[in-house]
Amino acid sequence: MLEISVLIGSVILGVICSKFFLRNKHNSKLLLTFSGAYFLAMTVLEILPQVYGHHEGSHSHHTIGLFVLAGVVIQYILETISKGVEHGHVHLHHNENKFPLGIFGGLFLHSLIEGIPVANAHSHDFLWAIFIHNIPVSMILFGALSQHTTSKIRQFLFMFLFAVAAPIGFVLGKFTPISNYTLEISAIVSGIFLHISTVILFEANEGHKFNAKKFAVIVVGFLLAFATVSMHIHSH
Repeated sequence: MLEISVLIGSVILGVICSKFFLRNKHNSKLLLTFSGAYFLAMTVLEILPQVYGHHEGSHSHHTIGLFVLAGVVIQYILETISKGVEHGHVHLHHNENKFPLGIFGGLFLHSLIEGIPVANAHSHDFLWAIFIHNIPVSMILFGALSQHTTSKIRQFLFMFLFAVAAPIGFVLGKFTPISNYTLEISAIVSGIFLHISTVILFEANEGHKFNAKKFAVIVVGFLLAFATVSMHIHSH
């Protein structure tokens, strides 16, 4: 299926890109900033309007808003486990022999939850938002793994498990009773998107100084998201 191929492909692309971007921290931060800008714009321009526009009579706008806020809270909890890998942080000690399973577990759950609404989304906007975000996250995860284990088998195993996390969520959202709660889960994931993207952009403004390159990258991210949404509207 297209969705599963794209979700797995984003992790593979992230691993490939890590060979080039992680050598230059400035470039990797720019890529992360771009993903945050695209993530935020897609959430505001397309995903949130879909969530609020397709709510059923049993849910008021206020109730949907509670699910969005729940997503923000859930992401706050998840990143205390994953140590903020989702938005570019890896707080590890270089003398550790093993990669902390808690960090990976938090990131795995985060990715799995994100994959659930992709199964019943009315467009591929959720899918491409996750695709764009997964690239820098995969880069950071693979870079951390490379520092903490020289075993290629372990590196492959961890990255494989991370690659299938979102597809597992997709399968759960497609073929299990979870599909009956697509709207609620979509709202929760919207809150997760909002949390991650805003944290990325806030942290991009280091020292509250104007940075022309990061500003340009943010604008490009916004414009690309707008173009993506516009193409989707015109195609229908």
